[in-house]
Amino acid sequence: MIKKEKETDNQGFTLYNKIRDFNFYVRVNIVNSIPSVYRDIRIHLLDECYNSVSLLFGAVYNKGNIRLKYLNDLRIKISLIDLLISEIQEYKIVKVKTLNVAISKLATIKNMVYGWVINEEKSKMNSLTFTLD
Repeated sequence: MIKKEKETDNQGFTLYNKIRDFNFYVRVNIVNSIPSVYRDIRIHLLDECYNSVSLLFGAVYNKGNIRLKYLNDLRIKISLIDLLISEIQEYKIVKVKTLNVAISKLATIKNMVYGWVINEEKSKMNSLTFTLD
């Protein structure tokens, strides 16, 4: 097991658990309920969910600008997942209650990612001010 030192790295593992929980919920409760007529939405939703895990690992195991790049890409994936869920809601494919739970889980993930981005940008600015002094 890899032992992490920084708070942001520990947050990455907490975020990983949230994303994993969201992905499982989406697969079991949403994707299985989507009819094959909407296969494209099902495929794209699963792809974006799995790509979010990949981007999270990229953010956890990199530093600096590369970490920010992965985090911004993760923000984009979350927005795409949100768009796909809103399409599912618009087409009335899945029950509203099921989608609301998924939206709530996704909002938690989004807030954690945004917080991590702000923290990284602050630490980047702090390191720049120390080098300028």
